[in-house]
Amino acid sequence: MNTILVPVDFSPASRNATIYAAELAKLFNARLLLFHAYMLPTPISEVPYAMVTVDNLQKENEDLIRKEAAWLSEQYGQEVEWLVRIGIASDEIKNLNKEREVSLIVMGMKGAGGLDKMIGSTTTNVARKVKTAVLVIPHDTTYTPLKHITYASDFSYKTSVELFNPLIELCRAFRAKIHILYVRQGHAGDSEQELTGKRSNEIIFEACDHEYAIIEEPSVNQGINRYLQQQKSEMLAMVAHKHTFLERLFSKNHTTAMAYETHVPLLILQDKD
Repeated sequence: MNTILVPVDFSPASRNATIYAAELAKLFNARLLLFHAYMLPTPISEVPYAMVTVDNLQKENEDLIRKEAAWLSEQYGQEVEWLVRIGIASDEIKNLNKEREVSLIVMGMKGAGGLDKMIGSTTTNVARKVKTAVLVIPHDTTYTPLKHITYASDFSYKTSVELFNPLIELCRAFRAKIHILYVRQGHAGDSEQELTGKRSNEIIFEACDHEYAIIEEPSVNQGINRYLQQQKSEMLAMVAHKHTFLERLFSKNHTTAMAYETHVPLLILQDKD
């Protein structure tokens, strides 16, 4: 893990994410890059208002992020790089991600419901647009060394060891145990999909301590919620891919059916073309 990108908006949730990212950067001896994107204010009425220039906004935001970087550097004893740009946050993060060969994007969130509400529109857009793993840090979660990671899988895609590198790196660094969770939505018993999925996961996680957990529940999200109540985990990992399990789980159609608020970091692994 070489570079960890942390988009910030100077909110408490954002500060919480930067602290988590700083702990990971220190563990992996990785470069920590703070980034902020801003837009020019748009007048919505005919009432006169003081014109704000790009230069003024740029300086104001640079002052804020410089202070944030200095605080992190003092707390963790490592150099913190920062950057400020004008533009739509998710687009600028996507561009920066390509420019810097980022290993992991760490973002804060506040709220609950469907993914759009749970994470926030910027984080949602970033997770959909980038091909780099995104680690979402809930506003009420403090950094804790990982002992148990729940990986929720539907066993529906081909093996790609490279896809799981961020999860495997975390597993190795913390010597954490991975709990591979499959929520069976019927009583069919072991299906060919389950057997194939297990074989694939044995290849992927051969270097990590891992075990399988299969539970029956009509609702996948309720199944994950029930498992996390039974098995304490410091992180939940999921894969975003075409016809994604993640999108099905957190789509707007499932908003009212969401049975839990995630209070653990959510690692989104990207399986995209």
